[in-house]
Amino acid sequence: MKPILSTKTTRHPAVIDTLGGAPTGAPHAARTTANSPKTFKAPKATTAPKAPKAPKAPRPPKDEPPRRSYRLQYAAALLLVTALLGWFLVRVFSGSDTPAPTLAADDGAAPTSMPALAVTPPATTTEPAADPSACRTDQGDQKSGAGVIAAFEHAYYVTRSGDAVRALATPDSPLPLADKIKGGIDSVPAGTTHCVRITTITDRVYSVVIAEMRPGQEPGQFSQTITTKDIDGRWFVDSIS
Repeated sequence: MKPILSTKTTRHPAVIDTLGGAPTGAPHAARTTANSPKTFKAPKATTAPKAPKAPKAPRPPKDEPPRRSYRLQYAAALLLVTALLGWFLVRVFSGSDTPAPTLAADDGAAPTSMPALAVTPPATTTEPAADPSACRTDQGDQKSGAGVIAAFEHAYYVTRSGDAVRALATPDSPLPLADKIKGGIDSVPAGTTHCVRITTITDRVYSVVIAEMRPGQEPGQFSQTITTKDIDGRWFVDSIS
């Protein structure tokens, strides 16, 4: 039988707590004897908190193109317009691009004559064409209604012939016969001049104003409406009112 004093015993956890050991209720705490030194565990090293990350710049929406592309497009359009304007100004101020042909100098050679052009000169007329708006004194013609009226008055005042006057009227005209026309001509003093202004009303009817200048008298004028007629390409006086 072993002696009681030599038997090794362990202290109750409550005894260890009163001596400064492990706290009560810690079954897994390290146990020490009365003669052994106390051991302590070093506290775990704590890591420093990480710095917060800088927020990322917001990205532009996918449906909106970057502003830089707008600037590039604007600059390209401006360069194109400037180039076109410069090209236009150069074309305007420089004139035609095709240089004018230069004639080679010919030393001692006589100039060649230009070929004659086969141009037929217009036929000369005895009288210039009358101005329709002018006051006429010409002998007229039978090519138009106005022309036969001028011829009718010329035969009355210049030719002073009743037959010539009646020949310029249509055969069935209500105008008097040649001898009665001659009687009217003889009542006008010799040397009387006239001027007739003819205005077209229709293609056959004309408004006529006759100015009559008798020697030694004040000029007088009177108006008539003369109807003309085309017979086989020749014009005649048909009636006077």
